[in-house]
Amino acid sequence: MANICLPVTLSKSGIYPFLVSFVFGALMQMLTVYFFTELLQLAHVSQIQDSKEELVPLNDLLADETCDELEEEDETSESVLAGHVILPKQASTQPPNLHLLGELFLSCGLVQAFDIILVLQFVALLISYSLAGSEAYAQVLGINYIYVIPVFVWVLTFLIVFALQLVQPLVSVLTFFKGSLLLGTVAVTFYVGSEINREIHNDFSAFGEPFLMGTVALGGVVNTMPLMYSKISPVKNQIQNFRLSVNLGLLTCTILNILWCWALLDIVPQLSTFQCASNTQSSESQGNLCHSNISLQRSASEGEISTIPLTEIIKERYPSFSWVAFLIELFIMVSITVSFLTVGAVLHHTLLGWLQSAWKKDKLTEYRTQTKLKVRCINAKCFCSTVVSLAVFCVVFGVSMLDPQGFVDILEKFSSFTINIEVALFIFLMCHNARKKEHFMFVSLFFIFVCRAQRISLPIPSLFGKLLYLIPVYFGIAVIYDVGLTIYSIVKVHTPDGDRQSSLASSILMTTVLTTDVLHNLTSVTKSSLEISTQQYVTNVFNNSDV
Repeated sequence: MANICLPVTLSKSGIYPFLVSFVFGALMQMLTVYFFTELLQLAHVSQIQDSKEELVPLNDLLADETCDELEEEDETSESVLAGHVILPKQASTQPPNLHLLGELFLSCGLVQAFDIILVLQFVALLISYSLAGSEAYAQVLGINYIYVIPVFVWVLTFLIVFALQLVQPLVSVLTFFKGSLLLGTVAVTFYVGSEINREIHNDFSAFGEPFLMGTVALGGVVNTMPLMYSKISPVKNQIQNFRLSVNLGLLTCTILNILWCWALLDIVPQLSTFQCASNTQSSESQGNLCHSNISLQRSASEGEISTIPLTEIIKERYPSFSWVAFLIELFIMVSITVSFLTVGAVLHHTLLGWLQSAWKKDKLTEYRTQTKLKVRCINAKCFCSTVVSLAVFCVVFGVSMLDPQGFVDILEKFSSFTINIEVALFIFLMCHNARKKEHFMFVSLFFIFVCRAQRISLPIPSLFGKLLYLIPVYFGIAVIYDVGLTIYSIVKVHTPDGDRQSSLASSILMTTVLTTDVLHNLTSVTKSSLEISTQQYVTNVFNNSDV
């Protein structure tokens, strides 16, 4: 969905600086997909390994006076073996979710920080989607978008919370429709742009402006991967096709975003004040300036999505292409609706995983659940998950109503910060710890002659393992740039012109210090988390070998 506001950030940079940063960002996202696919496999294997060791004494289970109904179970069931009840595999091997990945591969403290970052990220994205969606629908309906926000937010919220099984196939259909509309919109917009033939101005000194929005436009892929991974079997062919499909989707998104930005720059002026075209100037006044009240610069300052100036120009100056404006508006409505449903479903899925982990159950309750014996805690857990999800969406609705002009600021600053810090720190640490733990597990089990370790179906070759360290470097730079840009914006607003240079130097110094601290802390956290994981694993291995 960030493709609708991505061109707004190109008002000064133009197309070529954007191409450089966007293509490199796409390559880094694909690299992240490769390592995250391996992380999902390691999470699945780790759960299977743990589930093999979870045995419940049959005598303890039958001694409970509340377990009379268990006597009716078939004594030849697969769950009874040698005086023990072995919980079925599904009891411990739950589909991977973001919270579960954090619990498996992050140390205490980092897990909680990861959960907070995820919730803040999803909330920020949903707020920006609700603002952009209300603008798109209001533009078609011809009403004030402040009245559209409640309807847009709550209709989609109730679909996500109470009809999630219906939302998933609906999103698939709408995504295909959205992609078709985007292809048609880009093609038609290119045609209109060729008729207008507006010159695009490039400035590499403004290279950083589209950089953050580019990370948002392509970011968040790893957040949807656990939900999709739960639909496949953990075998090599399916995992390989899953990884390929994600990367092909990312590649398609990259190409369409580039074409969309290029087509829009052919139509909408980049700046409000620009040099007039040669056919409108006299031969003596080559420096004449033209002024336009419709531009990407104005839209950026007012927090508008890029399609608003595009449709305004087409309707006012090129009425013969008014049908193109309607096609663009239809695409935007479908695009934002799909984005809200997708991110909302991932948020709901993550909250369910968090509650499932926090809702500690004893072995009897797990056994009853697997044998389809209904207990009260199941209903209570469903009720709690519904209440928590609705509470989070209430926050989305409240902020959207209080700050309806902050679309670009929320999406570019806060959303980009949470997306990039998630990958630069937490995803990197999870992949790093998981790969080290898997290697150490295999070696240690080999030396104590216990061959119970299961290898993943599609590992990354060790030759390319060092590429993992490119991820925190790239996304760490994005985080630091985001923080530095925010500090500079605050200094620029609240500092007089005379003191701006010294304040700017101070902000640069603060950013440099922050960079050093972040890199130092990242190294320290990585070492400490690896040491903790190694010590814990050694203890578990030798305890299990004694048994």
